[in-house]
Amino acid sequence: MDSKLGFFILVDTGDNDVHKVREELLKIDEVKIVHCLIGPTDLICYGEADDMDSLREVITSKTSALIEAKFNRITHTETCLSLQCHGKRLNAEEHGHPDKTSAWIFADINISSALDISERLLAKNPEIICAHTVLGAQDTIFYVEAENLERLMAVVDDGVRILRGIGNEGKSVKALSRTDTRLVLMP
Repeated sequence: MDSKLGFFILVDTGDNDVHKVREELLKIDEVKIVHCLIGPTDLICYGEADDMDSLREVITSKTSALIEAKFNRITHTETCLSLQCHGKRLNAEEHGHPDKTSAWIFADINISSALDISERLLAKNPEIICAHTVLGAQDTIFYVEAENLERLMAVVDDGVRILRGIGNEGKSVKALSRTDTRLVLMP
């Protein structure tokens, strides 16, 4: 991956039309993907900025100006900075409007090696497109595309939730302490 800064913005749209907010967010050059979600968050945006100044402008100017100018109050936004990406790089052409059953999995790591966890999950589950180690409320964000809901749930239940690793005391422990799976709902 090049030197671009990857970031995620989670958006609760309040009583606004989710699809209209999505369309407007996609007009921001740095925003590459916006998915409508089922769950506590209405939208997830993935983007890439050239540097911290560009990222700051996206967060403090472009996104907030769009919200203030076009929509009633957006209930909440949360930004996560991608520290490292494992797997494929997300792009609008392949992942912007998924044909498959898709989900974002937010996870907290229970052991010291996030790299090991991501590599093991990606190797075992080709449906996991990428894993981002993030600075934010979660430790890792996974993006998954599966042929159907049954296969997606198998990846979550038989892969992500049961993955074990070696804990601080040298014993086998559950690798992820918490997961939050949010299905992508696209028209």
